[in-house]
Amino acid sequence: GGYRLPSCLLPQGSVPRSFACMKRSRGADTSMSDDSLVLVTADNKSGFKNVTYDLQSRRYELRVQVGGKRKHLGAFKTAREAAVVYARTAEGKADAAAQQRPTGADAAAHAVRAAEREGLLLIPADRKDSTTGYKNVTHNVEQSGVRKYKLQMQKKGKRLSCGLFGTAEEAALAYARTPEGRADAERLRRPAPVPRTAAAIEAVQQAEREGLTLVLSANATGYKNVTVDQRKSKCQLQVCAAGRQQTIGIAAASSERDPHTTHPRRSLA
Repeated sequence: GGYRLPSCLLPQGSVPRSFACMKRSRGADTSMSDDSLVLVTADNKSGFKNVTYDLQSRRYELRVQVGGKRKHLGAFKTAREAAVVYARTAEGKADAAAQQRPTGADAAAHAVRAAEREGLLLIPADRKDSTTGYKNVTHNVEQSGVRKYKLQMQKKGKRLSCGLFGTAEEAALAYARTPEGRADAERLRRPAPVPRTAAAIEAVQQAEREGLTLVLSANATGYKNVTVDQRKSKCQLQVCAAGRQQTIGIAAASSERDPHTTHPRRSLA
């Protein structure tokens, strides 16, 4: 029992703008013949998304949002029949794919593994006030829903939003796949800048004696938290402490970067 759907609603089709062509039929195909079909569940009385029980007709009704309008796709004897029909629509398939994606820690680990498989590098943050640890990725705790990590990129002088993600790692993976992310990875994979002055060589040797590792970055200086003041021809080291930017030291703008941005025996970021 139920409604027979037009061919435009079967697996290879999409939801049409008008559902006037829908006719009542005794033999609607609501079987689970497609092994790849995934029913989209929901935390409601029917247990399935977009499926509600109508007390007057005593049937389960299927309604979807299409183009800003609520469309009725039919009424069925069981919630499962309605869910099967929704699973065959383009919207149902998209929801099913989202439902099967890993979340939380699993999603973060999945993103890291995907980067490794693709030979990509998740780019560490170059901003001192980053709360995510990844470049161009911010955490918006006030964002509604589960996707609270935003990827933003600077293009042609404008800050563009490139999507919301459930974890920082997923957002970082999306950036790593862009041309800009690949360029940053290439810079990070380059050997550390070669010290050219006596002071720079002494700084590197001092770090080695203390068992420290100079932390590289994809910025212009090659080192994390180190920036160049072109007006003064000086390099300065700044860190974020207690929510404030603090200048730790200033050195000549040659290769003698400040060696204080280090971590004992830690791999490069």
